[in-house]
Amino acid sequence: MKYLKSRIRSLQKKIKNLEILIDTTMVFSSILDIDELLNIVLQKAEEVMEAEVSSVFRIDEKKNDLYFFIARGEVGKEAKAIRVPMGKGIVGWVAQHGKPLLVPDVTKDRRWFKGVDKKTKFVTRSILAVPLITKGKIIGVAEVLNKKGNRRFNKDDLELFAALGNQIAIAIENASLYSELDELFKSSIRSISEAVDAKDPYTRGHSARVVEYSLLMGEAVGLSKDDLNNLEISAILHDVGKIGVPDSILGKPGKLTTQEYEYMKKHPEFGAGIIQPIDRLKKLSPNVLYHHERIDGNGYPTGLKGKRIPLPARIICIADSYDAMTTDRPYRKKKNIRAAFEELHRCSGTQFDPKLVRIFVTELEKQILYQST
Repeated sequence: MKYLKSRIRSLQKKIKNLEILIDTTMVFSSILDIDELLNIVLQKAEEVMEAEVSSVFRIDEKKNDLYFFIARGEVGKEAKAIRVPMGKGIVGWVAQHGKPLLVPDVTKDRRWFKGVDKKTKFVTRSILAVPLITKGKIIGVAEVLNKKGNRRFNKDDLELFAALGNQIAIAIENASLYSELDELFKSSIRSISEAVDAKDPYTRGHSARVVEYSLLMGEAVGLSKDDLNNLEISAILHDVGKIGVPDSILGKPGKLTTQEYEYMKKHPEFGAGIIQPIDRLKKLSPNVLYHHERIDGNGYPTGLKGKRIPLPARIICIADSYDAMTTDRPYRKKKNIRAAFEELHRCSGTQFDPKLVRIFVTELEKQILYQST
């Protein structure tokens, strides 16, 4: 009778573990963001195995060590700066040997590396670590620490976590491939924007700086990763329409005539027209089209007003204007940073979104102060 009950409990446990694996497989198919994905999977692993914290390490082949790819729990931020030499500690051993490891009591295992606990102030009692292997190559290690209630991890926990580890490895590999393709795509459009910048020696590097300033604001207002990515691409391409503006206008050393200025004002429409037919970019065309609109409705090309101007376009407008003010142009010398800030504040509520101006000035001042120390 006891044997039968034990057998039933074992089968129930295996069914439960199978449900977890199916659930995580569904998660993998619905989420593209690797940080969000791993956070969900590790949270599920913590719940099922009743672990206090969990983490994923990646292998840095150049430095021959491991770094925290994601670390859950209160010590996550502190852990991010820690690197573990290959072969050292539990995770280093697992990475080097490619074998899962169940350590019920770290104080009795000579492989345990105390350095992580010293830096994070976390007290490790037990560890369950599995290698992350894809295409026959070890790319990292996943681990859960401290079974709650002072209990110890068991072989069932190890079996489940090893299966989750296989899925985590595949997810990381797929995310890496996606990142490489994404970077290749961005490199291609950067080449286009750099070619446009190069038409005018005074604007060389302009698009790259607009990207930097735009992302500074985007991060400060709490845009999601997807929205930041779209903002970056929009900022890279914001002036792509200038490819349709004659060099005689772009590089004119003096002030433009009314007719020339009206032609220059068409570049947002040219830019939006260039990217509209591209499936991956068409949804970003409003960000390019409206980046010269003004909050008071006196901008171009359509006279859009206030919050009707898309947020990315309002952000790019400030970044674009600030860079224009702080670089030399054929018709005027650049302003210093303080004078440019004053001009942004002076035009808040008319040309620029006042809230975004305050955020931009505050964040850029922080960055400048940090770089000077």
